[in-house]
Amino acid sequence: MKLAKIMILGLLLVALTATASVAAEKFVKKVDNFIILVDRSGSMDEKYVGTKTRKIALAKSILERMNTMIPELGYKGGLNTAAPSTELQALATYSAASYGASIAKVPTLIGNNPTPLGVGLGDLESTLKGATGRNAVIILSDGQENTGEGSLKVAAALAEKYGVCFHTISFADTVNGNQALLDGITNLKSCGVGASATQLADDAALQKFVKDVFYETAGAAPVADPCALDDDADGVNNCIDKCAGTPTDLAVDAKGCPIPEVLKLKVNFDFDKSDVKPEYRQELADFAAYAKQLPGTVIEIGGHTDSMGSDEYNQKLSQRRANSVRDYLVKNFGMNGKLLTAVGFGESKPVASNDTDAGRAENRRMEAVLKGVFKKK
Repeated sequence: MKLAKIMILGLLLVALTATASVAAEKFVKKVDNFIILVDRSGSMDEKYVGTKTRKIALAKSILERMNTMIPELGYKGGLNTAAPSTELQALATYSAASYGASIAKVPTLIGNNPTPLGVGLGDLESTLKGATGRNAVIILSDGQENTGEGSLKVAAALAEKYGVCFHTISFADTVNGNQALLDGITNLKSCGVGASATQLADDAALQKFVKDVFYETAGAAPVADPCALDDDADGVNNCIDKCAGTPTDLAVDAKGCPIPEVLKLKVNFDFDKSDVKPEYRQELADFAAYAKQLPGTVIEIGGHTDSMGSDEYNQKLSQRRANSVRDYLVKNFGMNGKLLTAVGFGESKPVASNDTDAGRAENRRMEAVLKGVFKKK
């Protein structure tokens, strides 16, 4: 009988200890009010570089995932769009269910909307005037703006008048976007947090973003945050880094992976032609001389086009041109054909906008990717 009582008391003690441990860790909100502003300008209708997804659709997906990670701590939350400026949810006590219903209303059909991002920010003032406590605005945008008052100026005024912490989720990329503008808005106050859509594809990184913006933990023993660590000192935290142990002298991309050395070959072709003209002999001779200084290096000759014409046509044309350059290097400069490959990418990897003559000219290019050779910092 005594043994049974001792066992029961022991179990009660364990249960009480566990309950105390859970109670000890509390979520404490960092803000009282938040407004999410989704940019619906024309550039957000374009595909995010490196994906087949339009920026606006990716933005909505990130919001849906984020909504599952925000603890219900009594915040008041609002949801607006810019271009055009629309209030989808007035400031109201946050719950995942009701806010999720508002996110579902974010339109993903855009068309050729102008980009008055500053107007969308300015229209938040009427809401912020009536809010009490700490305010946060989270902007999902690629930073493009072509009409209306400058976004940075408007954001600075809101930060000054209403103590707004601005946070940004960036869809700026190598084709379209103004990362400098988004960085400027984020850095208006030290509480600002910025991240790219690429980074937030990782759930751990998104959870950290949510925590950095919305809440902190109190009463628990401090635990090392892996997302605050960068073991290989490449500037990309461990939660995002897909290439751990990168040598410290190498430049890395947003995922912490070394960036291959890519050389642009200044070789142009006549319309619908793939033969290498004599005037480009010196360009290719210089490249061959450089490549021979890296014996054993595998090199990919890549052909790229602009978006004029069908996908199928551009794919075949880029492949013919890549083959032509590869064969020219082997035949005229004795390069090792076993180390040279030719790949046509068609219009799939633009480096500039296809909406202008200058951008299309940039996209019609030949590149040499040196496998195993990476950019230095």
